[in-house]
Amino acid sequence: MEDRRVRRTRERLRESLLALLGEKDLRAVTVKELTDRADVNRGTFYAHYRDIYDMLERMEEELFEEFTALLDAYTQADLERGLEPILRDVFFFVDRHAMLCLRLMAGDQENVFFQRLRREIHRRAMEEWGELYGFAAAPDGERQLAFVVSGAIGMVQSWLTDGRKEPPEDMAALTGALILHGIQPRRER
Repeated sequence: MEDRRVRRTRERLRESLLALLGEKDLRAVTVKELTDRADVNRGTFYAHYRDIYDMLERMEEELFEEFTALLDAYTQADLERGLEPILRDVFFFVDRHAMLCLRLMAGDQENVFFQRLRREIHRRAMEEWGELYGFAAAPDGERQLAFVVSGAIGMVQSWLTDGRKEPPEDMAALTGALILHGIQPRRER
């Protein structure tokens, strides 16, 4: 178990890194300015991380592990009752980690993190939920699934970059409706 002081120090470092990434590119962030902002000495930083890139990598890994644990909590039986609960949890998760998710969407990190996320969701959906939604048996199931996964991730990214104006519940409902029913044409009145 991590000591409370260590947790607080790591949290200050993380918050400071996210704030700095809001101001400048990762390559421009120095350990000195990070530790100054976090009010931590450089030796403490190096006791936890090799460098700034290592720190961001670990933050990304922790985020990914927490996200996969969220997905693990849902069984096929849960998903038979509907997509909205898992989607709601996903949107609340992203809302809780919005600053880090936004930073991971910027620059080179976007390609790495969101491609990894896309692959993990695609794998799970095909292996664990593919039969439930027909992806596994359909001749074009891989394409259907690619469309659904990319669309769902696109909804999350769009919501994040637009400032998360809608409540997570509303976004989960909209995403679920689009996945299950697609876009319906407007009817003339």
